[in-house]
Amino acid sequence: MNAPITPKVLVIDDDNDLRYSLKRVLSGRQYEVLEAASGEEGLSMAEQHNPHVILLDNRMGGMSGMEALQHLRGINPNAMIILMTAYGTTQTTIEAMKFGAFDYIMKPFDLKKILSLTESAIAASKDLVKAGKEDAASAVSNEDIEGGIIGSSSAMQEVFKMIGQVAASDVTVMVTGESGTGKELIARAIYQNSLRAQKPYIAVNCAAIPENLIESELFGHEKGSFTGATNQRIGKFELCDGGTIFLDEIGDMALTTQTKILRALQEGEIQRVGSSETIKVNVRMLAATNKPLEEMVKEKTFREDLYYRLNVVRIQLPPLRERKEDVPKLIDFVLKRLARDSKADTKSISPEALALLNQYRWPGNVRELENLIYRSAVLAQGDMILIKDLPQEVVKAITAAAGTAEPVTAESEVAVSASHTEPAGGVEPVASATATAPAAEPLAPVAVAGGSAPAAEEGTLLGQPSVDPYDAVYAALRETHVSNILEHGERALIARALAECGGKQVKAAEILGMTRATLRKRIDQYDLS
Repeated sequence: MNAPITPKVLVIDDDNDLRYSLKRVLSGRQYEVLEAASGEEGLSMAEQHNPHVILLDNRMGGMSGMEALQHLRGINPNAMIILMTAYGTTQTTIEAMKFGAFDYIMKPFDLKKILSLTESAIAASKDLVKAGKEDAASAVSNEDIEGGIIGSSSAMQEVFKMIGQVAASDVTVMVTGESGTGKELIARAIYQNSLRAQKPYIAVNCAAIPENLIESELFGHEKGSFTGATNQRIGKFELCDGGTIFLDEIGDMALTTQTKILRALQEGEIQRVGSSETIKVNVRMLAATNKPLEEMVKEKTFREDLYYRLNVVRIQLPPLRERKEDVPKLIDFVLKRLARDSKADTKSISPEALALLNQYRWPGNVRELENLIYRSAVLAQGDMILIKDLPQEVVKAITAAAGTAEPVTAESEVAVSASHTEPAGGVEPVASATATAPAAEPLAPVAVAGGSAPAAEEGTLLGQPSVDPYDAVYAALRETHVSNILEHGERALIARALAECGGKQVKAAEILGMTRATLRKRIDQYDLS
């Protein structure tokens, strides 16, 4: 009986501390762990040792992780590659999955998560070898995504992964989600990363076309086929032959039209209105809806067979209220695009206004955010959007939901904003936050000997003080006249994390977002016990 093969894991990263930590953790699971400090060294190691799993950093000196990924797919198609990066973008995630990565993980990551991911990758690699298959990398050109898909939240990262996985195939994709979540942008991203990217792309809003005209719009018509048909018309499907058609709000389509859509999907055939001639078309179909198609199938208002033909792969877009961490980046994107379109300087948003908007539920999702920021930027008299520039119905809704006694006023914001500026005399004012930075979160109260942390003051927004807590911390440190604020603050935070975790370095490192090796260095550096 053959002895079981020890799984091999290759770690390619130029961070010595991270390689050390990963090797220590993975070796504890009885894996054979190999190390490489560069992409070039990693390719050589992969060729020599044929690892089951490769943990690959994206940003390294010399060859980038994305370049190494494409070479590694050619060296060992059965290896499962997990891309690691601290600088994730929409396009990076999509490309990683498109070029054959098993998964994509953002730094800093939880060691339990990387262990779980590695175990899944090893199992997938074994299954692939057992089945005798090779996972060839997709030969798709490297194209930028345009159109403003913004999101670093875990929910949006999963969406980007799905785009990368389905883009290169001709599979039908249905994008679902609430109105305003950006379904058409996702469809366009799939098209732009597909093998049909150089072919036509046509988007049709089924809800915007009257029922008696939708068939003519999609399939065309012959001259004289109905009143007003004075000329022959070529439909969207025929115009889109070889390309991709996106049917938005497909849940609003009449049953008779659904039947013809089903035929186009199953047989690749259409008929113009008023014609008996069958026309062959080769079209990839993407669809979107904000309606519950499953319920419509039960109610017989949507064809069950068409539902299953459309629902081959589903991408569910999260509402904005479930990815609040993306709000600052979305605001920053909208402001920059507005500046570009109007050829003006980019405006910023005050920390108070940003903190307020982070409490909003955004019922209209990204579309509502875009309209709100456009309106506020136009009304803002200076270079910064203040609370007084926001729609007052939104401000009232936020304060009412938060249960505050009094709504936040423009006067209170002006008072706080004034405290951010030092007096004249050559002293540079403290820079105000822009939308590129995440909204400030309150610092957790720290228990002190012989007492307890103070309770949140009444009249504050969700227990948060109206003054930015980081401003208060900065001001307090400045008053102590310490020579190095960053080191002083870091030492204090590390000490508090260690105290909270009872001296357990692994847990404290997780809270602080650093490796245990880095934490040990800081403990020695700051003489913490």
